[in-house]
Amino acid sequence: MEDKISLEDNRFRLSSLSEKETAKIVGISKECRGDNRRRLLDLGFVKGADICIDLLSPLNNPKAYLIKGTSIALRNSQASHILIQKNHHYAG
Repeated sequence: MEDKISLEDNRFRLSSLSEKETAKIVGISKECRGDNRRRLLDLGFVKGADICIDLLSPLNNPKAYLIKGTSIALRNSQASHILIQKNHHYAG
C-alpha cells in the first residue's frame, strides 16, 4: 500500500503525515468498509476536517491526531485508510 495516492492532486494517506504538517481530510479509501469505515466517520474523520499530529508514541505507532478539537489515537494501519490533502504551510 503506497502512502502517496496521486502526485497531481496532492493526496496522501494520513499515515504519511509528518509531525509539523497539517492537512485536510478528503475521504476514506474504498479499502475500508463496514464497521471500520463507520467507526472512523463517527470519530470525526470526515471530508473537509482539518487534522494534524498531536502526540507520537515512542515507536511512532500509534499516533494521536488532533481533529475537531479532540485527540484521537490511531494505528498506522488504520490511518492508512484516511485520505488527506497536505497543506502547504507547517503547524507551529
